[in-house]
Amino acid sequence: MTQRLTIKLSEFEGPLDLLLHLIKKAELDIFDLPIAVITEQYLSFIQKQQSMQLDVASEYLVMAATLVQIKSSDLLPNDTIEVDDIEVDFLDPKETLMLQLLTYKQFQVASESLRERENTNQQSFSRLPALSPEFNQMALKPLAPGLQLIDLQVAFEHLLRKKRQQQPISRRVVSEKFTLAMAFDYIAQQLHGQPRGAIIAFDDLFENMADKEAMVMIFLALLEMAKETKISFHQADASADIFLEIETLSDDE
Repeated sequence: MTQRLTIKLSEFEGPLDLLLHLIKKAELDIFDLPIAVITEQYLSFIQKQQSMQLDVASEYLVMAATLVQIKSSDLLPNDTIEVDDIEVDFLDPKETLMLQLLTYKQFQVASESLRERENTNQQSFSRLPALSPEFNQMALKPLAPGLQLIDLQVAFEHLLRKKRQQQPISRRVVSEKFTLAMAFDYIAQQLHGQPRGAIIAFDDLFENMADKEAMVMIFLALLEMAKETKISFHQADASADIFLEIETLSDDE
């Protein structure tokens, strides 16, 4: 059943904000995003806006084209067993979109946390000091000051690039897909026996990995663990390596 349009494009801060709204409304999983479904909903929303003679910013149209491209790619048969000698993107468009959505969602969580903190403080103090721009740009509490989620994405893409220089990163069609649950299990194995407060180099978690899809899922699992404050990320300066610190441990670790 088609639902009546009750919201306008002007209520969103950009295409990622709109996508997250549609994903939440349809109760979809970002980690296993059905591109065909979300593309249809996104295009339908944009078309309704245009039919109401409302202006649609170019960034929303670019996202629409991106979704159509990803949907078309997903429909194409994939008979490739391994890609070693052909230049390929380090992250395909679907993986890039997934990372962008997760990153934006993290910023939303952080912004909401800041608003709640400000509201709480307003109930206790008549006057609040202004938040600095640097503090407003902080992504999450688990990230060290000055380190943002985009820095983690850049570091991860750099890691993929370095891996490919050392040995070709294959993209294999296998019977069992590397899932997010498998990524969590892999990280748990790597961190097993490490005490709370232990420091591990970000790159070390991918040292023995050669499959790009597995590496992407492990990276996404790390972001989720940071959101749940199970780990935190640290970087001495913009050019330094990134390290993760174990914050909380489960009972069986």
